[in-house]
Amino acid sequence: MFSLNLMDQNDQTVRTQITLTVALKKLIEDSAKKKKQSLSEYLRRAALLNLLIDRGEEEDLDKLADRVVGSVNLENHPKWKNKQDINKWLKDLRSEWR
Repeated sequence: MFSLNLMDQNDQTVRTQITLTVALKKLIEDSAKKKKQSLSEYLRRAALLNLLIDRGEEEDLDKLADRVVGSVNLENHPKWKNKQDINKWLKDLRSEWR
């Protein structure tokens, strides 16, 4: 997992522009003021938090996929004996989705 502190001595800041509604900007400014943060710092932290959440969800899905794939014994699966059987199984499965 990456660190919350993405700024190192070799990194540079860049200006960017975003568009907010008046109401949303006021809510953010009020919240930032309570935390004694600038608007920029508040939005940077919000972006990092969102990145961490996304990364956590990806890692959770990867762990689940590893557990599922690791639990299947391909040698004993009745429909996965060879490539043709797998293709037929996939075709049948997809036809059920329609």
